[in-house]
Amino acid sequence: MRLILGTNSYQGRPLDIVKSELPSDFAFQCLEEQTMHCFLDAVQNADYILAGGRMRITEGVLERAKKLKMIQRSGVGLDSLDLDAIKKREIPLYVNQGINAQSTAEQTLLLILACLRRLPSINENTKNGVWRKQEQGLQTYELNGKTVGVIGMGHIARILVSLLKPFHVNILYYSRTRAEQTFEEENNMTFVSLNELLSSSDVVTLHCALTEQTRGMIGSSALDRMKKGGILVNTARGGLVDTVALRDALQDGRLSYAALDVHEYEPIPDDYALKNLDNIILTPHIAGVTFDSFRAMMHSAFHNIECFENGRIEEIAPYRVL
Repeated sequence: MRLILGTNSYQGRPLDIVKSELPSDFAFQCLEEQTMHCFLDAVQNADYILAGGRMRITEGVLERAKKLKMIQRSGVGLDSLDLDAIKKREIPLYVNQGINAQSTAEQTLLLILACLRRLPSINENTKNGVWRKQEQGLQTYELNGKTVGVIGMGHIARILVSLLKPFHVNILYYSRTRAEQTFEEENNMTFVSLNELLSSSDVVTLHCALTEQTRGMIGSSALDRMKKGGILVNTARGGLVDTVALRDALQDGRLSYAALDVHEYEPIPDDYALKNLDNIILTPHIAGVTFDSFRAMMHSAFHNIECFENGRIEEIAPYRVL
């Protein structure tokens, strides 16, 4: 029986879903603790790795993984993987392309609306008996007619664009690869430089990969270029944003609000610079995780592993990265 090692620590209901989707001729083990010591010990017996986004797969891990046949990402991000080491050892790497894109896009829209309508503070005030209807209402804004700047145009961003359509927003986007002209026209999108996007958008939302080129791309200079009172939303990768620079921009009023689902360090540390601000929403990297998306993610990941084990390589070819 082949062993699949999961780098996450699944417990309770998530573990029940994992087991329910596991093919009958495979065994599954997840890390008791998400530590490198635990990972190095467990990986020695693994035929397959189901890689989450937190534990790094390094040269040292691969040296211990003598039986390893293939690595399957539970999502799509590759920033936790040493791609050079994986390529050097000729270990096939597969991703779950687009599997949680709908979930992430929906949460992005939720966060945009929550920022515009100041939902956290109004919820808190109402629970505390503060009933200043007009005063609070006039501090909120509609999404309708606003300019939304989308950085990156992958699966998630494309779904978000479709979700934004009923709000009649003007969409500016900046991406390494330009979208098709028909897609731009259908969704009222304009391809612009990053500087123009930052200076012209009421809301900026991040949907690009974390690379050496994009790390810290939203720092002091980028935040200075944004519209005064603008909103920043990040459901992509925490390392895209300079946390201290964002704190300063929120404190001095350059930005009115922000929402982050992803963070440079996860779980967030006790001294997290953004933790005590009133004008930010923080969620625990949960945008891509719903009951629906998690079950689909496990089903797809195990399907890829089962196909690989049984030699049905062509069936899963579109999901191979290396």
